[in-house]
Amino acid sequence: MSAHDLEQALCALRDARAALAERKSPTFDARLASLRQWQSQRIAAWHRPIAQRHDGDALLRFLTRTFYLEADWSELTEQPDKVAGRIGRIINDDRPLVIAVRLQHAADELDADLADALIARSGEGPITSAAYARAFQAVGRIDVREQQIAWLGELVDLLGGYAENRAAYWAFKLAGSPAKAFGMGRTYALLADGFAAMRETRDLEAATREAVAAQHRLLDRLVGRPVRARP
Repeated sequence: MSAHDLEQALCALRDARAALAERKSPTFDARLASLRQWQSQRIAAWHRPIAQRHDGDALLRFLTRTFYLEADWSELTEQPDKVAGRIGRIINDDRPLVIAVRLQHAADELDADLADALIARSGEGPITSAAYARAFQAVGRIDVREQQIAWLGELVDLLGGYAENRAAYWAFKLAGSPAKAFGMGRTYALLADGFAAMRETRDLEAATREAVAAQHRLLDRLVGRPVRARP
């Protein structure tokens, strides 16, 4: 990955979020917020047995709440060109961050489409599993969903490799002060939380394989196709 890839990903996320902000619809905003909470809770429940088998509760919370719901990307999207030029001071390879930004961008767009579909079909009523499945199928874009799953698996693999490499991990810990000096303190904290959660997870590689397979099975169910056996 190059600095240009990161800059492009950040610009795309910034522009997409600006477009969402311009909608200025209380109904849409409320539906989107409730949808994101609903998805976070359901995905966490779906993967909890895997997390418990691998001591991965902290990682599950990181992925379904800290990363998906709570991460603040504004310090990166305000000046994408400067961030792209400085990120090498924090991590040697910016590929994980590029993937993370693309994941967030894809989630923002798909969640917005889902919120619109839910409003069209069920108004402002409670989200039910049946209503969600109908909205999910109406939105489609299964190729993007598949890409999200692939990105997530790759992201965990990459960050897990850093977390398990003692030299790389300590080099990252030493980058905390430079990150704050460059205005990327929140990003560093997010990455640090992810590293810590991954270090707690037992047999991270196996846990990731199981989680990716489980997510594919869930996708099969949601789109109404036969659940395929996966490794």
